[in-house]
Amino acid sequence: MKKLQNKIVVVTGSTRGFGHAIAEALLKAGATVIITGRSQESLQQALISLQALGSVRGELCDVTLEGQVHQLADRVFNEFGRIDIWINNAGYSSAAGHIVDFYPSEALEMFKANDLGTLYGTQAALKYMLPRKQGTLVNIYGAGSFLNPSSPTGLYAATKAWISSFTRTLAKELKSSGVQLLGFSPGMMLTDMLTSPTVIGEDAKKMMERYGFVLRFLAHKPEQSAEKLVKVLATNRKSFLEYRQFKPWTPFLGLLKVLWENITKTGKVPEYELQFREAYKFEGKK
Repeated sequence: MKKLQNKIVVVTGSTRGFGHAIAEALLKAGATVIITGRSQESLQQALISLQALGSVRGELCDVTLEGQVHQLADRVFNEFGRIDIWINNAGYSSAAGHIVDFYPSEALEMFKANDLGTLYGTQAALKYMLPRKQGTLVNIYGAGSFLNPSSPTGLYAATKAWISSFTRTLAKELKSSGVQLLGFSPGMMLTDMLTSPTVIGEDAKKMMERYGFVLRFLAHKPEQSAEKLVKVLATNRKSFLEYRQFKPWTPFLGLLKVLWENITKTGKVPEYELQFREAYKFEGKK
């Protein structure tokens, strides 16, 4: 993909999961990739797995800390003289459960990582993109971005609804700025977030009884979505684009896949492990 060759790309939260798959796909397309993580150990492990694919750097960055995000952008710009693409990927879901069963402290941490992290990354990237009147900013959507109910991941979905609203407003404000904006929804992926979730409360425990079938039916490897994202980055000409990996016909195709695997005895339920925790109860002063 010639359009991405030698592009300087920052991918936040990219030492594992979807972010790592994005970095891998970008390197194969010829880009220079800056991956980020919160620990030196995770960065080193990721770099070892990626270095053979192309030009990759590792930077420590906690996206919940505004100063660290801006320092990341400053270091990249000082080394390369530009930032061509910035992907706000860092984020997570702390657990599955009914919204009222979540610990408020968990909701706050998710909002800081998923939403404030996206805000900080956007401001840091645009600081260098807007003066050049070029560059591409990518925000990662998820369950909730299109305002569908999303139990038992309702709080995570609420953070993603914030991101889509934020991105659409940003698109209006950046019109004619020269900066491209992409809201990318990767669909249900077989990352740690889905294969080893914490489940809160008895109601969610019951909802997860058919979880293995749901994973087999709808989930796919993160590499699939990463390759699609890179293809969209290489071909898109619009100033603002929202792309959904999950199509209206995806469930039908998933069902056909499961049926075929059952007939040919080639399929299996993805490996996963559920951890259970009691629902939150307020125990402070009334």
